Amino acid sequence: MSPQTTHSSRSRFVYTLASLTTVGIVALGAAPAALAAEPPDPEVRPPTWDMSLDELRAMGLGQYRGDPIPVPASMFHERDPNDPPQVKQGVIFVNFDGAQLSSGPDNSKTNTTQIGQLAGSFAAYGQGSKREAVMQAVREDWAPFNVLVVDSRPASGDYTMNMTGPTNPFGGGVLGIAPLDCNDAQTHNNITYAFHSANDQFSASTQATTIGQEVAHSYGLEHVDEPGDIMNPYNAGGNPSFRDECIQIVGNQGIVCGQQHAAQCGSSNMQNSFQELMALFGPAQADEGPPTVSITSPADGATFEVGADFEVTATASDDVAVASVDLYVDGQFQQSDNSAPYSWSVVNIPAGTYEFYAVAKDLAGNEAMSDVVTIGVGEAPPTTTSGSGGDAGGDGGDVGGGGTGDGGGTGAGGGTAADSTALPPGFGEDGGDEGCGCRQAPSAPTALWLAMGLLPFVRRRDMR
Repeated sequence: MSPQTTHSSRSRFVYTLASLTTVGIVALGAAPAALAAEPPDPEVRPPTWDMSLDELRAMGLGQYRGDPIPVPASMFHERDPNDPPQVKQGVIFVNFDGAQLSSGPDNSKTNTTQIGQLAGSFAAYGQGSKREAVMQAVREDWAPFNVLVVDSRPASGDYTMNMTGPTNPFGGGVLGIAPLDCNDAQTHNNITYAFHSANDQFSASTQATTIGQEVAHSYGLEHVDEPGDIMNPYNAGGNPSFRDECIQIVGNQGIVCGQQHAAQCGSSNMQNSFQELMALFGPAQADEGPPTVSITSPADGATFEVGADFEVTATASDDVAVASVDLYVDGQFQQSDNSAPYSWSVVNIPAGTYEFYAVAKDLAGNEAMSDVVTIGVGEAPPTTTSGSGGDAGGDGGDVGGGGTGDGGGTGAGGGTAADSTALPPGFGEDGGDEGCGCRQAPSAPTALWLAMGLLPFVRRRDMR
């Protein structure tokens, strides 16, 4: 059986800023000799990387990735220069789905952008196979670092959001723009931009390079004079990477994050993109730790009158970020909530006994299940012993209730063989059996009248 749920809307705070600096164009000179690391293998260096800007443009290349816009002094918080940045796992959310953006200090969680020219409606990227190819290429570029790259908005935690779509107020010769946030110190929730679409002429690799460069600007990286580095401002084709060598910085605005660069190269006008990102995030690490989740209301054993309205609420946390929390009723999936606070409003519930539990997922795909909460409507629920939920593997595998009983799966729960029998039937199934039919949740206030009990669920709209 399945009650009706709704979500309340969130308030958003909107700030007003004057329009900020627009994009400039800068001609590149010859690349200086690197201070450290070996030069690239000439067998994999495409000829375009050694062409002049005019030659690139004659081939349809040479588009510019705009000068990053420094975080305004009014938004900047001074940090102790002797206090190194804290190494933590980063999260990059590539938003292909568009959004309505407001103007103010950067906050990816509220769709608030420092770059005033981009306040308003930002169009979606479009569908097709290129979208997944771009995601794969972005993940490959960031694979050396402890950074997760996702294309769904995290439900919790800090994340840099790259708006990837065709909305471009700067003209077709500009591929992207971003705030410049030295050492990622101002905010871990910047919004950056890649002006690409599923139907444009650029390859997945070139689009991924734009995304990577704009995101890296929000971590304090500036443009460098080397086409083989992702931070080179001009599109020279090929498959650039974050290079482990010190390269000359170029740009119209002068050098902004000199202290950050000097920490790796001994000079404020040289940049080692690879080592600066490594200093911020550390090397790649597998995320094998599941989130935690619990239902906070109603209480186990609670009773309600027939036709009552009440909230089902849950809390969830993770060492990086929660991706979503799914609600199950009587072993059947109902809906996902992709943003905290996690709640579902039950409306006009019929008589019966109901078992609720929640499953939290993190960005790496690890899952964990809450304890089961049993309620009675019109009558007291039967007395049961509720076992604690288990964890699931990073690939969304079977979820166990712990122990060695019938309910045990691959997770490490804390339950015993006896209490594993308290797991509801159908846990871990995909909800495709007869009686659910609600995999795609609607926008509020549309009701879902489910065959399993004709109990409507409604939820608030996801933030896009």
